[in-house]
Amino acid sequence: MKTLHRISILYLTLPFILFLFGWVRLSIAIPAVAIILFALWQLLKNPPLSMPRPEPVEGFHFSLTVPTAAFCLLLTGAWVLLSGVGGYAFQNWDHHWRNAVLHDLINFDWPVYYTQPESGPVKMLVYYVGYWLPSALVGKLFGWQAANFFLFLWTWLGVFLVTLHLGTALKTSPIKTALLLIFFSGLDILGTLFFAKDYPTLLPPITHLEIWSGSLQYSSFTTQLFWVFNQAVPAWLCSILILDSLLSAQVQAPAFQILIWSLCFFFAPLASIGLLPYLLIELFKQTDFKSPFKNLRFDVLLAAGIIFLLSTFYFSANTAAQSRGFQPLALKDFLNFFLLEGGILWLLLAPLKWRDLRWIVTGLLLILIPFIQLGSGNDFVMRASIAPLFYLMLMAGETIFNKTTPRLLLITCYSLLVLGALTPLYEINRSIYRTYEYYFLLEESDCGCEVPSSEPVTHLEQGVAPEAEHPGTLVADEIVTLQFMDDKLSKNFIANVRQSLYYRYISSR
Repeated sequence: MKTLHRISILYLTLPFILFLFGWVRLSIAIPAVAIILFALWQLLKNPPLSMPRPEPVEGFHFSLTVPTAAFCLLLTGAWVLLSGVGGYAFQNWDHHWRNAVLHDLINFDWPVYYTQPESGPVKMLVYYVGYWLPSALVGKLFGWQAANFFLFLWTWLGVFLVTLHLGTALKTSPIKTALLLIFFSGLDILGTLFFAKDYPTLLPPITHLEIWSGSLQYSSFTTQLFWVFNQAVPAWLCSILILDSLLSAQVQAPAFQILIWSLCFFFAPLASIGLLPYLLIELFKQTDFKSPFKNLRFDVLLAAGIIFLLSTFYFSANTAAQSRGFQPLALKDFLNFFLLEGGILWLLLAPLKWRDLRWIVTGLLLILIPFIQLGSGNDFVMRASIAPLFYLMLMAGETIFNKTTPRLLLITCYSLLVLGALTPLYEINRSIYRTYEYYFLLEESDCGCEVPSSEPVTHLEQGVAPEAEHPGTLVADEIVTLQFMDDKLSKNFIANVRQSLYYRYISSR
């Protein structure tokens, strides 16, 4: 399992190193990279053990055979293919923005400046760009198609790593954990049936069930992959690594976990907020309060501090998310949302998990997150919930894969998981339907291949249901570049950075 950890850490660290050389002046980037590489070398070369490994589970021996690995690769590959990553299957509306980010990372010098006059606003791409950087580098060398192919492979690798870590954490086959990850969801089907007004509907079975509660949404993992893969995949991997470091019983586990959390912050800052309480739980469990600094690796902590601080300076250059507060919710609406989006399953696990701090924190987060407003949209609810939903899935997996689970609890848990699986099935079915339609049903005149307008796109509104988006085409690529965008959503990506500390003291020019 050392090899799995090494690959996972390198997978998460490489994009930040690219970020340093592209977005940070060399006088800062070079020593920062040297510190991070030294910390990684110390971390990965020969991790010693500080405590006994967990007792093996009777009847379980994790061995990744060739058939198991091959089937798991095919399963995760099909899932990533249907997500639209790479442009080989139908892309949902959010891909308009994600494709635009990749376009600009390929076509502009790093960092991406749209305007940089001697005086006045300096318009710059300020977003969670880390996930795209390896693919964008490939695109700079070999073009757009190569970048998309590499993005598909990069995402596939990330998802495969997550399933392997889940297999070790849940002490079962990674095939089973892949299926759990793909089909785990809240009871959106019941929310749609009883509480949705005009949209979504149960028929046709390709609607976007997640939005039955209006602005509140706890996205299934399939929805996360199909809409916001750039935040979801690294957040999943960081979540399981923070837990899984205990299984590897490394002496540097606390520093390792802090490093992983800082990388999550770089890739997906909102998701890292939801992950932070779980990091604190693991640190609390491992700390010897009589000598709290005994096993700390200060080189690794320094690397984590560099990642966190430079990411903070960069993200804070965009003021779009600086509006914060609490949003009032009617008690009835909140209870409906909480219970159907994980609350019933959380309560069901109480007899087995009530002593587990993860169970307590998960419930508290799922209760509190809907009331928090960060920025102008509902991104905080959808992204800060990634970690608690992931740990809820983990606890559900621990329950259903444990042979000692009471039969009634097992049946009830499986029933909730089967009902919840309809949400990802609707997402997958939409992708299959639109992809099949494009390749086999549309005539050439209907394929949406008309010459694009020479006028740059400045606004993009989601005016139709997701299943009716960009008819006749697979790829959601209407924006092409963010340079000319001037609508509300574009402010999440473009910022005037002239007065920011990042631009004045850190950014390369």
